[in-house]
Amino acid sequence: MRMKTLFRLDRLAVLTAGLCLIGGAQAGDLLVKTESGVLQGFSKNVIKTDRAVEVFLGVPYAAAPTGDLRWKAPQPAEKWKGVRDASVMPSACSQASGGSEDCLYLNIYRPAGVSPEERLPVAVYWHGGDHVSGQASDFDGSRFASYSKLIVVTVQYRLGVFGFLNLPSSMDGEGGSFGLQDMTAALRWVKRNIGRFGGDASSVTVMGQGSGASDTCRLLVNPDAAGLFHGVVLQSTDCRNGTVSVEQSVKRSQEFVGLTDCADDKETIACLRSLPASAIQKAGETVGDWAPAARSSAASIIARGNWNKVHVLMGSNRDEGRAEGAAFIGRNESDYKRWVTDQLGSAAAKALVRYPAYKYTSKYAIPYVAGDLISDSGMNGYGGCATLDLARTFVKAGAPAVYLYEFQDENAPMIGRTSDYETLASHGAEQAYMWPDAFAMQSRSERLTPEQWDLANVMRRYWGLFVRYKNPNTKNLPSWRSFSPSDSVMVFRPGEEGVATVSVDAIETAHKCSFWDTVRRND
Repeated sequence: MRMKTLFRLDRLAVLTAGLCLIGGAQAGDLLVKTESGVLQGFSKNVIKTDRAVEVFLGVPYAAAPTGDLRWKAPQPAEKWKGVRDASVMPSACSQASGGSEDCLYLNIYRPAGVSPEERLPVAVYWHGGDHVSGQASDFDGSRFASYSKLIVVTVQYRLGVFGFLNLPSSMDGEGGSFGLQDMTAALRWVKRNIGRFGGDASSVTVMGQGSGASDTCRLLVNPDAAGLFHGVVLQSTDCRNGTVSVEQSVKRSQEFVGLTDCADDKETIACLRSLPASAIQKAGETVGDWAPAARSSAASIIARGNWNKVHVLMGSNRDEGRAEGAAFIGRNESDYKRWVTDQLGSAAAKALVRYPAYKYTSKYAIPYVAGDLISDSGMNGYGGCATLDLARTFVKAGAPAVYLYEFQDENAPMIGRTSDYETLASHGAEQAYMWPDAFAMQSRSERLTPEQWDLANVMRRYWGLFVRYKNPNTKNLPSWRSFSPSDSVMVFRPGEEGVATVSVDAIETAHKCSFWDTVRRND
């Protein structure tokens, strides 16, 4: 289908990074009374348009998890008197680049002039960052809220050691999942308060990409989250990864304690709570990456039918692993074969037949073929055959509907390690299309071509329709059929045939799924 002028809503010039959220802000009496107190928001225009939106930044949904509340379940936000200024971005949660423990805030975006009686559908977005980085203000929900007529909520949650420390003997079973508990607390806050902003608490869709999507998978299998959301958008996850075993979580936590001044203290948790946040952050970084603890993958629980059954829009990018393949720049064929063997064991020989070191003639031959293997296998928790496998799991497990896509723009702008390394449709490449005004995406979205802007507008329209109706279809867009294993997949790419359906067989062939399915069965 040719991208019509109808979808060419605007082609943005991008403001400087520091002005991405506050440029064009206007003073006004945008007052909303929440359960904790009165907020004053502000109005601004969607960048380079005349569309006005109303924004409330730094809204507390839980108490600051500091002092005695460090490594405890989130508690209700403190009430305040008077009017609270909601025009300032909240501090990010503690991470390597900085941030603060006082960080359990969310940002709200709504179309201008919305009244509480309108009851607009709500999109709640979790940022990614592998559970150790990111913040709500990285993503500006103004454009999505305005053009799709939605309430958009972006949320922060505890990261790294603050979010996922696990010391069972002193945590009453709460360890390893504080970041996920924050997400559930945020959804409860939305249910109680979003009506005051003109949102509909009975029509909430949770959205996430990468680790934000894998966390959404955990919400799907959490009984405590039942009824708090009614649809999910999963971008680049297989619902199998993004967590660590309980044993791994405890071991990492014990290693962390050994790096602090509390290693020999009998009251370990009390001692840790007395340390400055900077010391906690430094020791946590030394141990390594952090992630939620889980005894079973979300996918395996979903497969048993034990999940919060909601409508699903999901998919991945065709070349998810290409950017990660750049880690192999400078490696030789022996290095590559050794890595394949380490990853696949007895299946390595067959994999090397399908992904030989000589597949490409480029100077980046080894990085490119490694990227293909990562992409097709889904070994990092997203993409290729792993995405198809998850879609089938949802269908068999009774999902009301599943809408499956693959993003295929091979010229998607990315920030690569070298200027001539072709990243194609790598992990996260679609984010500049979905959130072009986002602080983290501006340097990429400003490089979108006119055809890519058309594609971005169409994708956001599909996503917006799904949030509104739990069905992305409308008469003015190509039909997107609910997925069945023998049916088709919606593909997104710029150009004359930018939005089209491709058979499941074609996707399976492209990603060599007959081979990877065998590897997974024998794993």
